[in-house]
Amino acid sequence: MSALTLNPSPEGEGLPDETRISTPPRLWERGLGGEGYPVWDFDPFGVPPGEVQRVQWAFGRMADGNPAAIPLIVISGEKPGKTAALIAGIHGDEFEGIAALWQLAECLTPDQVTGRLLIVPIAHLTAYQAGLRISPIDAVNLARAFPGDASGTITYRLAHHLFQNVICCADLLVDCHSGGVRMAFAPVAGFYQAGNGISGECAAASLEAAKWLGLQNVWALPPRAGVLSYEAARIGIAVTGGEIGGRGGRLETDSAMYRDGIWRLLQAHGILQGDPGAMPHYETYLDGDWALSPTAGLIENCVSLGERVKAGAHIATIRNPFGDTLAHLTAATDGFVMGMRHLCSIQMGEWATCVVEEKQFS
Repeated sequence: MSALTLNPSPEGEGLPDETRISTPPRLWERGLGGEGYPVWDFDPFGVPPGEVQRVQWAFGRMADGNPAAIPLIVISGEKPGKTAALIAGIHGDEFEGIAALWQLAECLTPDQVTGRLLIVPIAHLTAYQAGLRISPIDAVNLARAFPGDASGTITYRLAHHLFQNVICCADLLVDCHSGGVRMAFAPVAGFYQAGNGISGECAAASLEAAKWLGLQNVWALPPRAGVLSYEAARIGIAVTGGEIGGRGGRLETDSAMYRDGIWRLLQAHGILQGDPGAMPHYETYLDGDWALSPTAGLIENCVSLGERVKAGAHIATIRNPFGDTLAHLTAATDGFVMGMRHLCSIQMGEWATCVVEEKQFS
């Protein structure tokens, strides 16, 4: 039996078949579609061994009646094994992970895979289309909406669909992020520590996954409700969430770091053939988060990404429209400049500086 069928959604009951099929959804007409018309009924685990399927998996309807969907690539290995979910594009202005997952999907074949890969290269299509961090429809940040709500607004429905039908089916999750338009990140692979609903076993698996990515640093992720990787870790899935680059564009070297790191991680989990080599070794990990801007204005950075600074060091200045200084932002601790504001205009309460501590592994 095919895993793919074309049935109307509950919201679409009563629509004539000829109306649904002859009126293509406008979203896909703008170059964001994949393999034809969106489908409602799809089982990723119904894809036979040795096959690849690419679908637009619908989860709801837009205000104009067109389907809202996520692009999903399923690579079903020739042998049974673990399931890995690879996700990018949670924020619509973060492009490094998107390209990395496209490249992986293009070069992988089922004979290389033991188990199953569920690849969602652009999780939030409408935000991607608009080049925005948040939804242009309901102004919701998808990265704070998990595990979602099937009866909520469109972004919460998207979160529910992705979480219940992709993430909950996985043994391993890689959530690819970057600085987007507003920020820039040094390459970091995130992991969760035990506590805040995360078991010791899951925390150990998360740290191991982060190390296998092999990025410059590993970062103890803040346990923040609504974040995809955090909510997945809370239900026992091995997760890592990366941050690489940003600045409103995409460097091929940044996408290559993601691509190569994910390949190594999948080898370590026995999902891809080949020897991953020795697990990368880290003496320290990063601990901390962004500091928020105390005011609106124009921000000028005074340090470089990846620099090490002392507590009290001048990190950035915020100025008013006349160029007068409104605030001097300083480092709260000795640490590593993990992230920086790239977009010069800034609002009160937005992420401004990111100096995090370097701590020794015990």
